[in-house]
Amino acid sequence: MTIVSISIPEDLLRKFDEVSRSKGFRSRSDAVKETMRTMVDEVEWEKADGENQMVVTMIYEESGPRGELSVLQHRYEEVQMMLHLHLEKGQCMEVFIARGPNAVLKEILGKIRRVKGVRSIRYISTPA
Repeated sequence: MTIVSISIPEDLLRKFDEVSRSKGFRSRSDAVKETMRTMVDEVEWEKADGENQMVVTMIYEESGPRGELSVLQHRYEEVQMMLHLHLEKGQCMEVFIARGPNAVLKEILGKIRRVKGVRSIRYISTPA
């Protein structure tokens, strides 16, 4: 493994160490490696010709758009798994796991964003 030496302003390093501890990292090195991986993943996601895996979570009212979300699963072969969870007070969560070309994954994400009744969307993407 390569050892790297960098110069960082003291206040930034202090804040980074506080955040790293609060997130449960065992060491500063682990936190820096994870931060670097995140940056690389974000750039890979932006490449139109790249391939990724994506996990999307959506929260919606129980009487909401389940049918529309199910249609997306059947329309796109990239959606490899769909999980439906019942939360408290009539709330549901849908989780999509998809793999494929970035352009198609971004298209799926855009269609989810346009589904009426979806209150919250979060996604994680990682390069294939």
